[in-house]
Amino acid sequence: MNNLSEFPQTIKTPRLVLRVVEPTEENATKLFNIIEQNRDYLMNWQGHFGELKTVADVVAYLNKRAKQIQTNTGVCFYIYLDNNIIGRIRFFDIHDNGCEIGYWLIESANGHGYMSEALSALETELFKFGFKKVTLDIDNGNTHSENLAKRNGYKLAKRLLMNSWAKCVGKCDSLIYEKMQRD
Repeated sequence: MNNLSEFPQTIKTPRLVLRVVEPTEENATKLFNIIEQNRDYLMNWQGHFGELKTVADVVAYLNKRAKQIQTNTGVCFYIYLDNNIIGRIRFFDIHDNGCEIGYWLIESANGHGYMSEALSALETELFKFGFKKVTLDIDNGNTHSENLAKRNGYKLAKRLLMNSWAKCVGKCDSLIYEKMQRD
């Protein structure tokens, strides 16, 4: 596997820009404001937002994500539409020439195909970079994510019983979807 510092820092699609965000106070403030405006919605499936209570918390979070590139353990992109952050997509848990992708969108960005576009663009770059398999770990009951996985050609590989917890459904199964690079 190549060094992740060589992975593209910006990925463009017809409508979106995926960009690694520097852990600055200014970027943290922008992200904090987005989280505050969407906190109840985001907390349904992304419990870690409960830990991001101040701009300082977000700076620390961005620093943690930036260090993943240095330690070759992942890359985090923010999804921009018309220069506004509408979500995040990242890859992590790198092993055996594969990785996991995690993502979120603000509520108003749902239903427009943005995440499908972002996911497809990131997959393309991952496969070009040498990854052979991409997985999505979806909480059972998250129909938006399940539909996204199916639309983008992922196959359900396994179900981990009562392996996760989400605010909106409580204790639930994890659905592991996979997509393999086509040779």
